[in-house]
Amino acid sequence: MNKVALYDLFTETDINTGENIYYTDSSLEKPYFGIVVDYFKGVLNWEFEVKDGFRTGMERKYYDTGELMEENDTDHNTIDGVSKEFYKNGNIKSISIVIRNVFIDSISYDESGNKINETFMNESKHSYFLLERKIDEYRKKYKIEK
Repeated sequence: MNKVALYDLFTETDINTGENIYYTDSSLEKPYFGIVVDYFKGVLNWEFEVKDGFRTGMERKYYDTGELMEENDTDHNTIDGVSKEFYKNGNIKSISIVIRNVFIDSISYDESGNKINETFMNESKHSYFLLERKIDEYRKKYKIEK
C-alpha cells in the first residue's frame, strides 16, 4: 500500500463530517488510496489509512516521544468500531465501542491497569434512539471486557 506524507496530498472538506477528503492532484479529481503519515520534529505523530479519499481503516496517533497514544477503527472520516487510548507506558487508558463518532460503551483504566470507570449507552442518553439498531450489532462484534 502507498505511504505518503500528509502535506503531499490535496484536500477538500467533507461536508458530512467537516474532516478532509484526500486527493493526489490539485484539481481534486483523483482520490488518494493508501497510508498517510505526519511527522512532528522528526517523530511520527499520526498515521492513517485512506480509501477513496476518506479516512477508512486504522488510525494511530503517537506521543511526541513516539509511544502509541491512540488507535481507532475509522470509516468514512469517522471513528467507527473500537477506539483505544494508551498511557506512555503502553498500558490501556481506555477502550471504547464507537458508532460514527458516538461513544457507546467505554471502560477506563489507571496507569497500572486497574479499571476505574465504565460507561454504557442506554435509553436515557439522547443518541441512543439514533443508533439503537446498531448498538447490539457493535457490542457483539467488538466485545470489550467488562
